[in-house]
Amino acid sequence: MPRRSKRHDANEPKDETAPAKPRAAVYAPGLKAGFRATAQRVQDMHHAIADKTFGVLQKVPVVSLPARVVQGAHDAITDGVYAAVRAGGHAALSVAGAAEAMSLDPARRVGPSEQAVRSALNGVFGDHLAEDGSPLAADLDFHLDGAPLELDGPVVEGLQPNVLIFIHGLACDERSWFRRSTSGSVSEGSYGERLAAERPVSALYVRYNTGMPVEHNARRLGERIEALLAAAPQVRDLAIVGHSMGGLVARSACDLAVQDGASWLRAVSVLMCLGTPHRGAPLERLGHLASMALNLSKVTRPLAQVANARSRGIKDLRHGLRGQGAALSVPVRLLAARLADDDASPASAMMSALLGDGLVMPSSAADGDLRGDVQREELRGIGHMGLLNDARVYEIVRRWWDETRPALVTGAAPRG
Repeated sequence: MPRRSKRHDANEPKDETAPAKPRAAVYAPGLKAGFRATAQRVQDMHHAIADKTFGVLQKVPVVSLPARVVQGAHDAITDGVYAAVRAGGHAALSVAGAAEAMSLDPARRVGPSEQAVRSALNGVFGDHLAEDGSPLAADLDFHLDGAPLELDGPVVEGLQPNVLIFIHGLACDERSWFRRSTSGSVSEGSYGERLAAERPVSALYVRYNTGMPVEHNARRLGERIEALLAAAPQVRDLAIVGHSMGGLVARSACDLAVQDGASWLRAVSVLMCLGTPHRGAPLERLGHLASMALNLSKVTRPLAQVANARSRGIKDLRHGLRGQGAALSVPVRLLAARLADDDASPASAMMSALLGDGLVMPSSAADGDLRGDVQREELRGIGHMGLLNDARVYEIVRRWWDETRPALVTGAAPRG
């Protein structure tokens, strides 16, 4: 074969292949930002305590002038020390970041344990990660076996006319639906797997950045459902199941679809919310009150800044969707839970009143103000995370799915 000349022919197509992007560290930048912020908060608290002490001394006439001199020297020295600490930490983490980038395999798949860490980081700092362009920030999409679902792939082509969409809660990912059941079994499978084995339905799972505002995720969900329906015209019916925050995202998406006149909402036959804090979650309210209390004192104000750094997604749980969308245009099914067993004992009554399901109170999950085609049920003796895989919950989900089937898309008599 003749060798090609190195001269470039003007009529020859140019090689448009983009140069490979340099590998970027994933965790080191986040650690670096966290280290800087922590060092700054510690420095702020140090100064607040010192200012309080020197402020008292400067009110004493005899030692007022020496106290000012000493404070000036103290501030200069401590600022230098903290600057050195930040510089040293920055340098060390920069080296660690370079090592991390060199060791990363671009083609590797993130394992379950590492993904759990990433999901937790998204829940607590996800909005900050997204603002910084961190690769740790998740983008809302359908996922299958830990990877984004390709809408032009064979899985979408093979979807049933009936599709069940599962949306996880705060600091979780789609794997949360596959957790060990409350009975201790791992062989029972997820709700989606079980229902697909008994009914003509396909199950899809959403992963998203739970630290982003609920409204942001709701808009992204609507966009992805619209794209799914365009890619899979055989899909005619959607049932959505949201756990905890996932129910807020799904309900908000339906509200926005009504406002925007989005066509995808016509395909939704039912929205099921499991332990969703429609009226807010008490832990976030306590977090907000704690931040306000810490902000009252100059000494503790740096701690308030740390507390206020929690994500917008978490802050959105303070009030839930209280006052928004009093009526939905789709059938809504709400499941509330209580940790206490139904034994009518005073201890159980107190536990139910104080803890609910451990994170969400039944009154919030049931949202008595929501109108329209709404049904509410309550389970006892189950916690918030137990709602993700429990035989009683599955029976309710399956019944709700059966009861809301349009005859046009059922396609076959249910089995099982």
